[in-house]
Amino acid sequence: YNQANNINNMENSIYQYAIGELLDGRYFYIPSYQRGYRWTVKQVGDLLRDLLCFTNDFANEGKEKKQDQFYCLQPIIARSITDKEKLKFIFKDKYNDDIKERGVWEIIDGQQRLTTIYLLYKYLMDQKGWDAETLKEEEDGKDLYHICYATRDGSAKFLESMSMRTIKDSSEDDFKENVDFFHMANAFKYISEWIKTDGKAINIRYQLGGSLDNIRTSFFKLLNGMSDTKGGSVQVLWYEIAESKEKNNIKEFQKINTGKIRLTDAELIKGLFLLKKNFTAGDKYIKQSELALEWEFIENTLHANNFWYFLQKKGFDLPNRIDFLFNLIYKKNVLKEVPEEEWDNILKVVDEKLMDTRQSEIFRFYYNRFEGKIGEALQLEVAEAWSEVMELFRTLDDWFCSPSTYNFIGLLSQCGEDLCRLILHFDYMPELSSRADFERYLKERISYHLRGIKIDKDKKLILNTYKEHDNIYKLLLTLNIHLLNEQNQKLESDSDVYKFPFDVLSAQNWDIEHVDSFHTNALKKEKDKIEWIKTAMEDRSEELTKEERKQIQQNLEEKAYDIAIDILKKNAKEVEADEEIKNSIGNLTLLDAATNRMYGNSLFCTKRHIIIERIKQGVFVPIATQYIFAKFFDQKGTNRSLWTEEDMNAYHRYVYDVIINYVSNEEDEL
Repeated sequence: YNQANNINNMENSIYQYAIGELLDGRYFYIPSYQRGYRWTVKQVGDLLRDLLCFTNDFANEGKEKKQDQFYCLQPIIARSITDKEKLKFIFKDKYNDDIKERGVWEIIDGQQRLTTIYLLYKYLMDQKGWDAETLKEEEDGKDLYHICYATRDGSAKFLESMSMRTIKDSSEDDFKENVDFFHMANAFKYISEWIKTDGKAINIRYQLGGSLDNIRTSFFKLLNGMSDTKGGSVQVLWYEIAESKEKNNIKEFQKINTGKIRLTDAELIKGLFLLKKNFTAGDKYIKQSELALEWEFIENTLHANNFWYFLQKKGFDLPNRIDFLFNLIYKKNVLKEVPEEEWDNILKVVDEKLMDTRQSEIFRFYYNRFEGKIGEALQLEVAEAWSEVMELFRTLDDWFCSPSTYNFIGLLSQCGEDLCRLILHFDYMPELSSRADFERYLKERISYHLRGIKIDKDKKLILNTYKEHDNIYKLLLTLNIHLLNEQNQKLESDSDVYKFPFDVLSAQNWDIEHVDSFHTNALKKEKDKIEWIKTAMEDRSEELTKEERKQIQQNLEEKAYDIAIDILKKNAKEVEADEEIKNSIGNLTLLDAATNRMYGNSLFCTKRHIIIERIKQGVFVPIATQYIFAKFFDQKGTNRSLWTEEDMNAYHRYVYDVIINYVSNEEDEL
């Protein structure tokens, strides 16, 4: 699950730079294993739109941006090149000491973004009529960076000479001869066109007028902005691989670019925690190797699906699951001084912010925490930050080891509960609080998620199968959780046997199914109807009369399959209940998709046979579903092959008796 070993090497470094801080004439070297510039007009347009909207956000209100407000590009992965012989090999007869002083970096990932920013900046300079010397004079020594290529020297020259005049004086045929020239020229032309059309429209929408010069000035100021510029800046996370790791560059590039994988917050944070400078004060607070081992232990534990899926909703996953812990810690930090009644609204805002992966918000939270500290002060801060991670992990592990707590939290996760709420409540509980106190709070949160369920005066749950799918799903899941916790409590056992398999829930695609088929004629294909009839005849062989057998056989010969099906259903007494009862909670259960496909609209006796066989084969079947097909709710001990209206009502009453433990009945409503 790590991109590569060297991406988290302890000798690597992570920085956060404004583009304005890269405008010092440095050189970016694109090695031969990379293709040339390939961004399309859509990608260029998306970047331009984001930048202009960012810089216009506060202009409407006449406010200056705060120091910490900036547009963040995706990370750049680079390696510094300082070896003189290597530099001479790259630059050949053009090499001089000035190049080495300016600095040379091999770009492993980020060429497309750096080139697009270069083209935009080059266009803005062209419109001002500025050359490199004028830029230095007017913008406090700013010097546009250089991009050079291992195998495409012509591309570097083409970039350096880029201007609207060279574009106009050249024909399309000139660019078609070189695919790099074509894409670079196309992007440069599109920048000009975009500003005249989309850019103008955006500024008018922001009520900033349609002046093209104003648009270009906005871009120029933004790109020149430094980290402390109040007017905002464009910044980038700069991941610098140690120069000694050169042999892994090609492998790293392939891993990053295969499937367009990008560095996650966790990978960046790991590099930040394990920086060599964090441990120069010795082992007083934490060892570098100890932190690395604990990190791997946490990741390995989280990658066990039985642990992960009691924390996460069905279908949710992360490439680096430890990201989840950092997410929780970040939210805890945001909410630590906020009253609980305000948590929901703030969490919505935070989640929206975290959805923008370009911002790497959580990485920056830690970056800002460590920035400016050195020596023992830095090591202490790193140790304290890591202690928070370990404390959170131990809390989750304690919850995992307690079946009842595990079951409640897993249920809440499936209901969409933000675990940050549970973590904060747990942390704020008095020291003498017991596990039972915490579980009472968990039941309150379950009650919150079941608040949409209503009860009539006859103590029946009122649910519309088609309109309230989520409520029914939560209710049935709660039923299964309750049964497991009840068994665990009666036997006073903390065995894993009583833990609900949330990983299986995620893998098997469970859903709500009718116990007795609601649709009386849902079979469409003739072969399916014939198969249904044959199976039903075998299951009802002892109950069918000679006359019924004769009628069924005659209808089969005449292809009157629906009539034959009705005869079998009447024999099984599966047509007695009316539509309302068949569509109530007393006729619904949870079942995995594979089992449901196997029994479809079969008779109850056939379904029961299939369920029993699935259990024998080791397939997990929810405990409440097992109770249904074992006829546990049948107090009279009637025929186990039937699921009648009486069975549905008995099961409905049982569900009510369970659910009433989690909700309150006020004025006949929950």
